[in-house]
Amino acid sequence: MVYKKIIKATKGVFVAPIKKYYFGKIKYAAPRYFDFHPRKFNKTILSISKSLPLEINGKRYNRNPNFDIFGYNISYGFPIWLHYNDLGWKDKFNSPRFEFSPMFVIYFFNWQFCIWWNSPDRNNDLYYEMILWWLNYSDKNIDKAEKTWGWTSSGKSTWNEKYLINTKQERRDKILSKIVK
Repeated sequence: MVYKKIIKATKGVFVAPIKKYYFGKIKYAAPRYFDFHPRKFNKTILSISKSLPLEINGKRYNRNPNFDIFGYNISYGFPIWLHYNDLGWKDKFNSPRFEFSPMFVIYFFNWQFCIWWNSPDRNNDLYYEMILWWLNYSDKNIDKAEKTWGWTSSGKSTWNEKYLINTKQERRDKILSKIVK
């Protein structure tokens, strides 16, 4: 799910995620890629390395997708790359499972600039699963989402009110004020 859609959908209901920044040598990876960097990205434009074949059940595979010539891997690519990851999640047993936060990365040779959107208290699993539960499993009804929330810890629900902008009392007062008018 795209970050802008999350913000637009949850405005006025959930506390907005906090941005986290990093600038430095390549340290953080994009979770969608096997080698953790976009396939066409190469921090040195052209690189040559000794082939280290991967052996699985007696079959040998080369790890590098470009060229393998006389026992050397030759790979090429662009040294500048922009990459954006949406919110990573999956539906498992009719409930959302968080995988990774929305992330924007600019690769520049051996450097990178990253922006992540994290929960206010860094508990991304609970925060994003609550949002996904509210958006996709309870028809955007916060009371229904809280009642149908299935995760518990030591017999208590793990639903966290501090991620909500409006508390239960404020929601009740708002409903009552509409009824009284």
